Amino acid sequence: MSIKKILITKGIYENKELRLLVSFDENDSPLDIINLDNTQIGTVCTATVEKVISDIDSCICKLSIGEKGFIESKKLFPEYYLVRHSDKKKVCQGDQFYVVITQDKKGSKPFSCNFVKYLIDDNKNNGFIYHYINEYASSDYEIVSDLEEVINMDLNVRAYTDESYSLWNLYDLTKLLKNITSNVCHLKDGGNIVIEPTEALTVIDVNSSKNHGKGTAFDTNKQAIDEVLKQIRLRSISGIIIIDMLKVSKDEEQELIRYFKDNSNDDISNVSVHGFTHLGLLEITRSRNFSSVF
Repeated sequence: MSIKKILITKGIYENKELRLLVSFDENDSPLDIINLDNTQIGTVCTATVEKVISDIDSCICKLSIGEKGFIESKKLFPEYYLVRHSDKKKVCQGDQFYVVITQDKKGSKPFSCNFVKYLIDDNKNNGFIYHYINEYASSDYEIVSDLEEVINMDLNVRAYTDESYSLWNLYDLTKLLKNITSNVCHLKDGGNIVIEPTEALTVIDVNSSKNHGKGTAFDTNKQAIDEVLKQIRLRSISGIIIIDMLKVSKDEEQELIRYFKDNSNDDISNVSVHGFTHLGLLEITRSRNFSSVF
């Protein structure tokens, strides 16, 4: 499932203007939805070390954007520091260097960063677009945009110039946003999944289709897995995810685990399947990449 098309546009949703990047696969199905004004990924800034954490060989930095950053010490190159306080230690409190943000923060956690040798003169939004193209897009990608600052970038951009019908409406982004903010997603056989985020984790309930279709519990669970994988990526859900699936045999549970693992490989985040609990709940975790749209 490769990223073939990337839509970059702006529009109004619930009385708020949003600048969105929406990617699509070869079947024009949406994959990622990123609010360009929410993400800091791709931003290059100055980092000043506040705390060296020896236990995990890393450090916490104060970033020039006014936020905290986290970087592993093995990614540092002292010869390119702006300020260095010791020739004997790789990193000390007060050392200063450039970093690029590679992962948005979640809650009070810091941004994840990588070391860069030189300051790149680029604005935040365009920095993210370059990062996304370089990291995730297929070689034959195409960007479609009606934003002048994007059209003028040195990327494969097709300008949308039809003033009679907006790009936002052409791709029905209002409907797409409503779908990813609803807690209920319907399955093909009449069942559904209900997504309930909490502060500590996300709970997903799979509801039976016995009154609506002819599928078995196992078939409904497979459909639910397909929809869960789609939704956690679209909604940028990360951390602990608990899925209450329909009751099946132990052998079928193992088949579902294999199915989940095989189909999670297309996600740009790392999805780990930890198995079923004694209560029959499927435990998975997903690494954090982007901030949610809202």
